Amino acid sequence: FQGVRAAWRAEGEVYVEIALPDGADNGGFAIHPGLFDAALHGGLLEKEPGDSVVLPFSWSGLRLEQTGLTRARVRIASVGESTLRVDIVGEQGEPVLSMDKLVFRPVEQAQLASAQRGRRDSLFELDWAPVAVGSPGPVRLAVLGGLAASGERYADLDALERALAEGAAAPDAVLAEVEVPAGDTAEAARVAAVGALKLVRRWLAGEWLGEARLVVVTRGAVAAGGEVPHVAQASVWGLLRSAQSEHPGRFVLADLDGSGEPEWGALLDLDEPQVAVRESRVLAPRLARAGAGTAGDLWQLAIRRKGSLEDLAVVPSDAGRPLGAGEVRVGVRAAGLNFRDVLMALGMYPGDVPLGSEAAGVVLEVGSEVTGLAPGDRVFGLFGGAFGPVAVTDRRMLAPMPEGWSFAQAAAVPVVYLTAYYGLVDLAGLRAGERVLVHAAAGGVGMAAVQIARHLGAEVFATASAPKWDAVRALGVPDGRIASSRDLGFREVFSEATGGAGVDVVLNALAGEFVDASLGLLPRGGRFVEMGKTDLRDPQAVAAEHAGVRYQAFDMFDAAGIDRVQEMLGEIVSLFEQGVLEHAPVRTWDVRQGREAFRFLREGRNVGKVVLTVPAPLDPDGSVLITGGTGGL
Repeated sequence: FQGVRAAWRAEGEVYVEIALPDGADNGGFAIHPGLFDAALHGGLLEKEPGDSVVLPFSWSGLRLEQTGLTRARVRIASVGESTLRVDIVGEQGEPVLSMDKLVFRPVEQAQLASAQRGRRDSLFELDWAPVAVGSPGPVRLAVLGGLAASGERYADLDALERALAEGAAAPDAVLAEVEVPAGDTAEAARVAAVGALKLVRRWLAGEWLGEARLVVVTRGAVAAGGEVPHVAQASVWGLLRSAQSEHPGRFVLADLDGSGEPEWGALLDLDEPQVAVRESRVLAPRLARAGAGTAGDLWQLAIRRKGSLEDLAVVPSDAGRPLGAGEVRVGVRAAGLNFRDVLMALGMYPGDVPLGSEAAGVVLEVGSEVTGLAPGDRVFGLFGGAFGPVAVTDRRMLAPMPEGWSFAQAAAVPVVYLTAYYGLVDLAGLRAGERVLVHAAAGGVGMAAVQIARHLGAEVFATASAPKWDAVRALGVPDGRIASSRDLGFREVFSEATGGAGVDVVLNALAGEFVDASLGLLPRGGRFVEMGKTDLRDPQAVAAEHAGVRYQAFDMFDAAGIDRVQEMLGEIVSLFEQGVLEHAPVRTWDVRQGREAFRFLREGRNVGKVVLTVPAPLDPDGSVLITGGTGGL
């Protein structure tokens, strides 16, 4: 009611005097919006406290008689339920504006709350959602070039059109793949885009293909599963998307992951212009609300209810709380994902520990007693609740990031290297000349353990699933000392390789019968170091059944202590700087696609380390380049 100067009732009508603030001019409007708004406020004078909020919904019979006023008088009369007639006149009674009907509609508080949430949640992004695939319908396919697919084969489009001219039946769809040069370089992307452009132009110039669709196959062109797209393949995808917008219905894009040929009939029946196939799942692009944190809010990826990865969600974080004297607040750029996180999400790990135990980022703030670190420093180390843009930890859990390390590389180091180091050095006391069995040697801890064991001078035996053996060989483990982690045959393989002597140390990450088979490889006694929490054994029972075997289960977070963690971090960084240790392969997902990363790790498909990257906030002192700045977007 800021523009209302006076109001009164007479004979069922409301009269209002309205005016713009002193000194304000009309601004060139026929009727100033502020003055018009004040006129409508008179219609709210009959409202009682607690009534529903009402807003103008529609008006009709609007006539403007005079312009340029800054003061006016209004008469408002009811002409039906929630409907008013409004007349505005000048100070001398001259007609200014009349409205035959102004209809108000009630707005419930729930709707208002929803509207407020809508303003907060109004940012959208591209998401890849699974689509249901039905039974394949009949489809006649033509396949160009050397593309591995089922259908009638032709060397190129020219050959196909010659066959059609000679009476061959027209296909429903034509499968083609653009030749993409090796290497993920700008030049490879340019060559691939030129090839795609030639294919598109040749297809559109054809006269014999009628309503057939050209299905262009790419491989790893889009991040449908959170993976990093192949730049050259992505250039083909981008060019074909432009062609789709200009020629609807003529092109289909299908991005494959190498898991096998899809059922083309069923896929084409979807009538989706763009699809991605990941592990036999068909995904299509959909508009979805962007993840939290896009406006700088404090949040973290957490499990709402243990037992299912579907209950992973973005929730508020307390990382903005006041710091303790020895604490550091860090802007997280990347956080390591460990199998421990997967077990905790699935409710298979004891205790209630927050997800996200390691990260790398930039110091934002330090506690009063913190020395050696200042805002702006790049650090990495151990945290609790690191799957978000900000996390807090003890100063002793951090180390400066060495020059040349990326945030993703640094986030992949703390847990796996500390666990392997503590298990082999502090607990097992592994010595030069001894034999050590490292289970799951292609995983994060396994690859770290192999490197540390070889540095200590031990003879390494390793298990991994067969497709990952190349990664273990690359660490320096010869074929005779590698066996499968998917069956119990490793006991016989390693027993034979050692002449029945077995090994001195087992670093275990398996369970059930695999534990028993591993204990059988300690016939002369030794140290069995258990990292897992899913199949714990009684040390006394193990010692009674296996003479001379010392069984010890550990959790590095609980066992080592903060001061020893700090010492080990320094020792591990030193080994990296000496060239003794090398970074394991890292595969990244955006933390807002964390559910996909959790599934990937749960299924044991990773080699090396899985890392969740966190979007960096805008620097308030920095600069932003906006291209196409005069467009609507």
